[in-house]
Order: sequence, then structure tokens, then C-alpha cells
Amino acid sequence: MNVAGQLDVLTPDQMQTVHEKACEILANKGVVFESDAAIDIFKKHGFKVSDHTVFFDAHEIDRYVAQAPSQFKLEAPNHKHDVMVGGDRILIHPNGGEVFMRDYDGTRRNATREDFAQLQMLYQALPNIDIGGYEPVSLNDVDTRMRGIVGMFESFKHCDKPLLSPMSLETIQKKEEVIRLYNIGFGSDDYTDNHYVTWHIVCPNSPLIYSQFACDGIQVYAQANQPVVIVSAPMSGITSPVYPLATVILSLAEELAGLVFAQLVRPGVPVVVSASLTYGYMRSASWECAHPDTMLMLAASTQMQREFYHLPSRAQTGVTSSKCIDYQAGMETMQSFLYTALAGCDVTSQTAGSLANLMTSSLEKTVLDDELIARVRLLVGGLTFNEEHMGLDQIYEEDFGANFLARDETLDYCLEAWEPTVSDWKNTDDWEAHGQMESTERAHKIVLKLLDEAPESLLDEEQERDMLDYLRSIEENA
Repeated sequence: MNVAGQLDVLTPDQMQTVHEKACEILANKGVVFESDAAIDIFKKHGFKVSDHTVFFDAHEIDRYVAQAPSQFKLEAPNHKHDVMVGGDRILIHPNGGEVFMRDYDGTRRNATREDFAQLQMLYQALPNIDIGGYEPVSLNDVDTRMRGIVGMFESFKHCDKPLLSPMSLETIQKKEEVIRLYNIGFGSDDYTDNHYVTWHIVCPNSPLIYSQFACDGIQVYAQANQPVVIVSAPMSGITSPVYPLATVILSLAEELAGLVFAQLVRPGVPVVVSASLTYGYMRSASWECAHPDTMLMLAASTQMQREFYHLPSRAQTGVTSSKCIDYQAGMETMQSFLYTALAGCDVTSQTAGSLANLMTSSLEKTVLDDELIARVRLLVGGLTFNEEHMGLDQIYEEDFGANFLARDETLDYCLEAWEPTVSDWKNTDDWEAHGQMESTERAHKIVLKLLDEAPESLLDEEQERDMLDYLRSIEENA
């Protein structure tokens, strides 16, 4: 039995109370939308508005939540990699917002376009990473005007899985340029009109503000028939009350407000609600992604998103504060990802290669995390429960004290059984004879092999030429 969603941190009555308190906030305090265009849309649909503060009725919220689909297909340039968001498989997509790279030799440095491209090559090659693109590191050696569109080009060039839009699309023009690049990549000027190929991350400013940038993101992508991901990211004690439960309630209020706006712009557009709640660490006046309270908040939010609202859920999970690949990194990454996976999360970010409280990416940790993801998926899948796997025929057939090594069932099962890709299961003598390599060294060798085997480009000549021509036209008119 699959055990995803079996971890509940809230009872049904508690979920109802959490929803009611979030609705109470939306009705009595409201949410600020800094965009005049957004305010006009709310007014047009009869919402109570005071200046730029919008107030929400609980019945309106229920109606608009019901409009958003519980699952949808996200298409890839190579359709064999299409994925169902809100389906049975927990989906892994790249980090977002990391600024630095941690090299194998321990050096931390500003990330570059080459780093971005190499990460896309790994996403393409690694079987447990489902989605590419996004913004796993900043392209610090590319002019800020061109970073988003250049990163999108590198994603198409090196990965043909579903590709997410970058985060740093500060203007409406940049957002529209990226959508145009998708249409070039998929071979039709209007492909995005009828197909979901990306989504846009929208972060309200906690507590309870949607900036002009966030409003524009919802409006542009919803109008273009592309899903919107509402990433509420309050920090307990800093941008939300100090209590984990209060932080969950506040984040849900923010997510519901953004969902309603997206449905007003385009009824039925997919909305993924995302828990990126974190613990405010007062000893250093910072936030802490790896605190156990963070996991509890993520699990509660995931439960509300999936079980109460029946929406696709996303979480910032599989995270660590460790600055390097060490025991702490493994412990915190597994703690974070496994707990959220058991809560039933549909999509995760930051689960492949992130270090240092989401500030740094690592090629080697990306490879290590690919194995960690496989382990968690196996655990969440649970036991196969049927007559064959009860094995009674084998037990009856073998003598007392016998073994099962030579049986056909043993061989067949072991040939298909899961095995690690990086971890070492040799005995100690063999491990010593093979150089006593630690896991990071083995991961580094895999990185070098995958990058060496990666094709120069996955685009055909015409696609690549059209994309480069489009990039040059943007740069010339900047």
C-alpha cells in the first residue's frame, strides 16, 4: 500500500478549524494587492475592496477553490517525459534562487551560465528528477536584462523534460518573452494556448501583501493559460506569528487569496499551492529551513492542500543548512524530504543539490540526492501486498532449516530489486581495495561521466537557430 498521505498532523476537525481561521483573516483583515489592474478585476467581480485591500467571503473562497483542477498534465519538449501534477508520483523539480556553487574542492563561488547548463545536463540524465529549467543558480555572468531568457534557452538546449520558467522575470515584458520562447520550443506560435508547459512562481510578501510583481505574474501566466504556483513563505516569529500553527494559518490565507485572483483572471486555470514556511531562528536573527518545526509546518500545509482543498501541493523540502556535503546535509535532507513525502506532497523544490539554507547548489549533491529521492519513493510506495508476495508456497516447499538462495523467485526478484547508484555496499575489504572512496568522491566521478556523455544540444538546428535569433532580437532592443 502506498503510504503517501498517511502522515496526518491535523485531525479532520482541526483542518476545518484551520480553514475557518484562514477565512476569518481574509474576511476581517483582507489582503493587499498592489496592482491597480488586480483591484479592478476584484471590483468587477463584486469583491469588497478598500483602497488596495481586498476582503474575501468564505463562500466565495469555496467556489473558486472548486474551480481549480486537482491534477493536470505538464508537457515536456519530449512527450515521453510528460508528467501528471497531482498524480501518484511525487515530482521533483530543480532548486530555485540559489546564488552560489559549491565546487567539489570545497570552493564556494558565484554561479555562472556554465553551471546552470551543467545542472540542466544532470537533470536530463538523472532518472529521479522529473522536471528541469527553473532557476537552480543565478547566471551571474549574464546581464540582468537577459538572465531569465538565457537560462530558459539553456534549459531547452540541455533538458527535454518539462521545463519551468525562471524566477527572475521582474517585468511583464520578460514574462511574455519567456512564454514566446516556449512556443518556439514547442513549434507553434499558439501552443501555450491549449497546453500546460510551464508555470510561474508567485510569492506573496508575508504578511498578506501581493506586490505588483506578484500580481503581474498571476495575471500574465493565467491569461496565457499557464498554471500558477502560489508560494507562501512566512517565517515564524519574523513575518508571521512565532507559533507554527499560526504560520500555517497565515500561509493558507495568502494562498487562498492568490488562488481566487488566478481564477478570476482565467476560470479553471491550474493553481498549485506551495508550502515554503520556515522557522525563524532568533539566535542569529535568520530563518532556518532544516528546523523540525519547519517540517511540521510543511506537513500540516500539505495535508490542508491535498485533503481539505483537493489541490496539487508543492513544498520546499529536502533542504539542509549544511554548507558542505556531510552527515548534517544527509540527515537534514532526508528528514525534510521523507516527512513531506509521507504527508503526501505532489511536487517538491530544493530537493536536488541544495545547500546552505537554499543559498548554494552542488553538482555532487544533486547526484547524491537523486539516490535519496529513489530511496524515499521506494519507502513511500509501501509493501506489495498479494498472494505471491506472501510466499507461502515457497515456505511450504522448502525443508526446515533450508535456504531460498537457489529459487527462481529469489533470482527474479533480486534482478529487479532497487540498488544504490552512489552508496557503497561492498564489504570493508573490497571497499579498502577500491580506494576507500567516500560518497562525495563517488558522486563527483558520476558527475564527470554524465557531463562528458551529455550531448552538446538536444535542440535540432532549426529550433536552436530560431531561439538564438529571438534572443538576439531581445538583446538588440533592450
